[in-house]
Amino acid sequence: MKIKKLNRDIKSISVGIFIPAGSAFENENEQGLAHFIEHMLFKGTKNRTYKQIAEDIDRLGGTINAFTSKEYTCFYIRILKDFIHDGFDVLKDMLLNSTVDEKELEKEKGVIIEEINMTQDNPEEAVFDAFMENAVSGSFGKPILGTKEHIANYKREDLLKFMGKHYKQENMIISAVGNIEDIDFSLDGDFFFSKYENQAKDNELTFSFKNGVDLVKRDIQQSNVVMGCELFDVYDERKYAAYLLNDIFGGTMSSRLFQSIREEQSLCYHISSSAKLFQKGGIFNIFAGTYKDNTQKLLDSIKKEIEKLKKHYLRQEELDKAKTYFKGSYMLSLESSYASMVKQGIDNILYGEYVDEEKIIEKTDSVTMEDIAEVVDMIDPARFHITVLGDIDKVDW
Repeated sequence: MKIKKLNRDIKSISVGIFIPAGSAFENENEQGLAHFIEHMLFKGTKNRTYKQIAEDIDRLGGTINAFTSKEYTCFYIRILKDFIHDGFDVLKDMLLNSTVDEKELEKEKGVIIEEINMTQDNPEEAVFDAFMENAVSGSFGKPILGTKEHIANYKREDLLKFMGKHYKQENMIISAVGNIEDIDFSLDGDFFFSKYENQAKDNELTFSFKNGVDLVKRDIQQSNVVMGCELFDVYDERKYAAYLLNDIFGGTMSSRLFQSIREEQSLCYHISSSAKLFQKGGIFNIFAGTYKDNTQKLLDSIKKEIEKLKKHYLRQEELDKAKTYFKGSYMLSLESSYASMVKQGIDNILYGEYVDEEKIIEKTDSVTMEDIAEVVDMIDPARFHITVLGDIDKVDW
């Protein structure tokens, strides 16, 4: 177990326990387990009921929460320094002494199934899940929440076996940020699932992307569109060029997509792009929503902007502006103890160390027009997968 600290002269302390196991590490019979475990660790320990877990943090004026991604799970607290010892004791108790009670597990199935229902009823979330399931095969296409069928059938032992396989002390990262020089964040004791620990290797991560078009029929007024093409993984040095290109093309209010599709053509309320890079593979995504009768016009307009980008690339002034924007937004995003805690935890999972902010700014500043052009060449309409969710029967791309 690695304990990583960033000492900052601020009032709050954020501590997260990171486990390098998310939905990408699940096999076909384990879908949704990483997220299910995240829920169950809040459902009671040998020392606290689920109500006492919440009350013990609330009375300290802190927050306790968790999140599951495709590549990791994190349990964290944010609290004032005066109460960090009592607050961390709650977090530690959850990891060491959770009971994963069978009765509570059956109750929590209903909560997670309702979370799945809520996601499926939200077109913006549902279309992203549909895009990933249809465009990406291998480890990263599965929904983090799993399916209702999988969740309904899980038993207590399924969760404990998954933890025994993935929740290994040597892989865990404890990330702490704040005024913490004199504070011990070690986890002393045996994990409640220790008898299930095994030396089985993690599932090998795989990533495969395919182009195409798929329509998800919904009786709603808007068409929600997610499209994207394959990029490289998070370890590729071209990522800095991809991040800058994203800001220019669709990542900001002054971006090409936002100005053309929303401001000039009034085709949508929201449109944006993103560069999502994983340990295996990555995707350049575009998301937008429009009235169903404007769906084809929206797709044609986005395609036109991609073709303009490929034909004329960028102006140097656009790249210079993007560098300034990236520097400001990136540094401002890390001002809270929570954001720095998350960055430190993820950095140590991905790279084995904290990547200094100044190094990232330096790498970004060194991006050239040639670097940008290399990424632009990958953003080819012929390589795109398009998912449209709405009351639509046909689109052309």
